Amino acid sequence: MSHVGKLIVIEGPDHVGRTLHARLLSARLKANGIATHTIGLARSDLMGGLVKSRTADIHQLNWRTRSLLYATDLHDQIKHEAEPLLGAGFVVIADRYTLTPRIREQVRGGDGDWIDSLYTNTPEPDAMIVLHAGPRRLLNRIMFGERLEALNHFEAGMDLALSTSITSSFLQYQKILRQKFQEAGKKADATLIPTRHTVEEVHDRIWESVIPVVEHMLQPIGGN
Repeated sequence: MSHVGKLIVIEGPDHVGRTLHARLLSARLKANGIATHTIGLARSDLMGGLVKSRTADIHQLNWRTRSLLYATDLHDQIKHEAEPLLGAGFVVIADRYTLTPRIREQVRGGDGDWIDSLYTNTPEPDAMIVLHAGPRRLLNRIMFGERLEALNHFEAGMDLALSTSITSSFLQYQKILRQKFQEAGKKADATLIPTRHTVEEVHDRIWESVIPVVEHMLQPIGGN
């Protein structure tokens, strides 16, 4: 489906800086006269509240049920937010799109083709960026971040029985995810960007990758 606006997707694992960079990209686009809107997993009016409030319970479900929940959530946002705004000329930024739910379930034995079939009619991204970082860097961001978060059993891959140690399991699981995201990103012709550099450097890389898509939409602003 063709649209006037542009869909920019930012993918990658938790704690890689995805949400931060989606916000920075949105702010820069707005500063250049482009209307933006952000969507992402567990954000729909229909399913978002349920998914966020019952995350621990949802992680206990089988991969098919989880896949259906996340697909329903995303489709609701696409129908009621993304498609109308793309038609109106907005840049819609997806803070995670279809790669994340597929990869997370594939490593748990899910059927990738079946999961992909849930997203057959979703709009194709005009640009896709996959952010990545080493497992230890992600671990440090969790352990020494401002929120002092504890490791989550699901994002540590404890259900995969990789190790009896949650820390060791996290490192192994994130290594697997990183490989899968990079493989999927290359297949989708995405721009792969490591986040080991400063926030400003990573943002500049993202901006460079989306400029070809939005350049014709930029408004001349004094001082830019």
